[in-house]
Amino acid sequence: MEVKLNATADHVFGLLTDPKWLEARSLALGELSAKCSARKSGGVQVTMKRRVHRDMNAIIAKVLNPDSDIEIVEKWSGDADRRQAAYALTIVGKPVTVSADIELEATGKTCVYRITHRGHVKVPLIGGVIEKFVVGETEKGCTDELNYLADYLKKNK
Repeated sequence: MEVKLNATADHVFGLLTDPKWLEARSLALGELSAKCSARKSGGVQVTMKRRVHRDMNAIIAKVLNPDSDIEIVEKWSGDADRRQAAYALTIVGKPVTVSADIELEATGKTCVYRITHRGHVKVPLIGGVIEKFVVGETEKGCTDELNYLADYLKKNK
């Protein structure tokens, strides 16, 4: 996934590492709850705990709950020109994780945000079906989050 944002990379990075902004974004997008913290230590580590609801078919519901607790950790490094993050999403208590590589690249007064997701499911026989669902839902959520960010930037110049 890639999107060009009409704001500086520094401004976008500030939002993406601001716990209050991230909590407000999650709740505005319909998540059941959201708690976030950020810790600076040679970079920035953002930890989010969210309760989400997802509609799913009966096969997937045998492994996952429609209402799930997820934990996301983003470890950011780099400089003002190009930042990168290692992303890890865990569905609490389930054998399902999503990892991703994130890049935030400065392009003058704008920036480019890139993310590539990978699913990891340790469930025999139907793991591939669950993996496809989880990555699809993660990318759908990421699209919603990026659209929220773009709208926020447009309204708050």
